[in-house]
Amino acid sequence: MITLSENTKLIPIGHNDHQKLVDLVKRIYPPAYKHMWQNEDFSWYFDKFFSQENFENELSDKNSEYYFIYYDNKLCGIFKLINKKQRGDLFGLYIHRIYLGEEAQGKGVAQMIMLWAETKALNSSQKLIWLDAMDTQQQAIKFYQKLNYKQVGTRRLDFNRLHENYKGMIVYAKTIN
Repeated sequence: MITLSENTKLIPIGHNDHQKLVDLVKRIYPPAYKHMWQNEDFSWYFDKFFSQENFENELSDKNSEYYFIYYDNKLCGIFKLINKKQRGDLFGLYIHRIYLGEEAQGKGVAQMIMLWAETKALNSSQKLIWLDAMDTQQQAIKFYQKLNYKQVGTRRLDFNRLHENYKGMIVYAKTIN
């Protein structure tokens, strides 16, 4: 367990936690993202990225770390990062997934997690931390900019069932000193 504050903790996700992960994501993903999918049907995304097979593959990646987020002793989110990830010119700590339930939003939880990730990058001699953010998620964009992440590129998702206007991604990066 990693204690970020008196009320915020990260607990590594293990091989026996698949059902717990599935139950959590089924609860926290729809309020924020289901409108982005045709007919509000995100089952393709869910089946692809949260299947037992994908779960095992993600846990077997020795450069990957996957955590449950607890706030006030309640399971409220997930956080996944990949150490030494490269895409094009970017090489460093990649924030792959950060999902928080509504009960933990606006409480400083995401900021604590991001600052912890930056310290982790520094301690492992990585000079860059980077992530992808949906270009329609204004709250997330403002959050990353507030933490001094700079836009370094864009890309588009190739998810057929995702509404076209939600396929844009902004690549953000921050140099760590």
